[in-house]
Amino acid sequence: MVPCNGIRNIKNLITLFRLSYSVPAEPGPPRGEDPFGSNFSTHHAFRIQIRELRFQSGKFKPHRGIQNVMPTCSLFIAVCIFLAGPLSAQQLRHPPTRPNILWLVADDMNWDSPGCFGGVAEGVTPNIDRLAEEGLQFWQAYVNIAICTPSRSVMLTGLYPQKNGAEGFQRIHPGTPNLPSLLNAAGFLCGTIGKPLNQQELFRWSSTYTWQGKGDENLWGRDPEVYRRFSRDFFASAKSAKQPFFLMASTHDPHDPFATPGPRGRHPDNPHYERAESSRTYAPEDVRLSAGLPNLPEIRRHLAAYASSVRRTDDMVGAVLQELDRAGLKDNTIVLFLSDHGMAFPGVKGNCYPDSTRSPWIIRWPGKVSTGSDDKHHMLSCVDLQPTFLEAVGLPPLEQTDGRSFLPLLHGEQQTNRDYVFTHFFHIHGKDAYPMRGVLSREWAYLFNPWSDGKRSFPRQWNGFGAFRKLAGSDPAMKRRVDHLLHRRVEEFYNLREDPHCLSNLLEAKTSSSGLPASLNQFRSRLREFMLQVEDPALPAFDERHDPEALEAFMRSYTARATREKEELRAYEQAKGYRF
Repeated sequence: MVPCNGIRNIKNLITLFRLSYSVPAEPGPPRGEDPFGSNFSTHHAFRIQIRELRFQSGKFKPHRGIQNVMPTCSLFIAVCIFLAGPLSAQQLRHPPTRPNILWLVADDMNWDSPGCFGGVAEGVTPNIDRLAEEGLQFWQAYVNIAICTPSRSVMLTGLYPQKNGAEGFQRIHPGTPNLPSLLNAAGFLCGTIGKPLNQQELFRWSSTYTWQGKGDENLWGRDPEVYRRFSRDFFASAKSAKQPFFLMASTHDPHDPFATPGPRGRHPDNPHYERAESSRTYAPEDVRLSAGLPNLPEIRRHLAAYASSVRRTDDMVGAVLQELDRAGLKDNTIVLFLSDHGMAFPGVKGNCYPDSTRSPWIIRWPGKVSTGSDDKHHMLSCVDLQPTFLEAVGLPPLEQTDGRSFLPLLHGEQQTNRDYVFTHFFHIHGKDAYPMRGVLSREWAYLFNPWSDGKRSFPRQWNGFGAFRKLAGSDPAMKRRVDHLLHRRVEEFYNLREDPHCLSNLLEAKTSSSGLPASLNQFRSRLREFMLQVEDPALPAFDERHDPEALEAFMRSYTARATREKEELRAYEQAKGYRF
């Protein structure tokens, strides 16, 4: 027997048949720029309703085609025509029981910067800490790539960069299903404010407040009050339309330039950035060192400004959550807080290390998630977010996804095969190619760097790296660290229990492999299997990683490909006003 919600979906299907040519498409990008190749209409909603019916009734497998479903249930549908009644398109698109979704995304925030994860300074994140008290903290959560647009593209598509197309500051492949597009088709009001994704129109947002390279990015991108006003209006719109919503609020903080003491106005170190006030500023003596950073005055000065930006991130979180409460929407909203990757300090951002890719995840779901709970065991990554949130709102999984729903963990259950994650880096702006791949577990980290030839130097776009280089002139240990950060080795392997910040590469010593842990070859095999699965273009280089000439040939080819792809997008980006 089909359950009641199945009958409701059948009624929806019938009405969608009736409305297919009478209901106009919802507002969206022009034809040809739509994520699915055409305007969203009731045909898309019909397709989702069919999948929901199969999913909920349990009689039909989600991957089977509609032609296999209709003969089986045609008689039942015919009977239900008389039950369908005059349901409106509004009712169909906005089921009343779906939870809302709110993502609060920080930019360049290290996993241990919020107070609930350790804290870069005392009392730095009172609002984020309160969210943790009301929800679930994941201590082994990671992003899959430590650079902004590619990381966020993985979050929203459930696909690794090799599959979604956003390896650097590029767009996802047109036609790639993504969370806002899927939720929009299912009747959600989807909004975004703050840090945008390149080629924003490929993600189907109903409402946006973003900077796209025109004017001054940070006239509003770091101001908590701008987020407050937008979220207040957005929540009111969702309530008025009786729609569930998905809001992605992505502050530019704590990305540099950092917050500094003083009144509102232009940032003293960069006149293109406005200095919105943080509710608290920190001095160098206030901060706690993180990510293996040395205790140097310049490092502390940078960290103090960074901590003030972390506090301003917390101000944004508090502003949006306060408006959610005032709107009376807290109890039916799943809130996720996370960062797109680690902070922009030496050896962190733009790499595959644990400090680069580990992220502070908190999920609050009143009545579903135990308050004040922790998960310190299961390893998750951003590729798992899309399938998890689709399942959480009752939508069936996509046939093609690289991620796996962790919804059972939100209900206090256990999952197997949550013991490692995969990390990547490709290139910067399509021109500086530094491909890296990594496999991380709770105990070990294995990295592959085909660009490393002893001469090629990694870009030094880190806060405080000047202090590293200055100290390297008199400190042999720091000199070794600087040389390592700049040049690496083709392979790196670390014992994270003894060396959590990856400072001592076990493969650095030129000795026989007999003294290396047996797990090294297991991690090599695991990475190769993964690269084969995602059709990674770096796989041939990995197979010939001991041949310098083969690696150099790969780098020439890979760099040319990255440059070519960037040039192909240049005219498009200039027409859209993108800066990259």
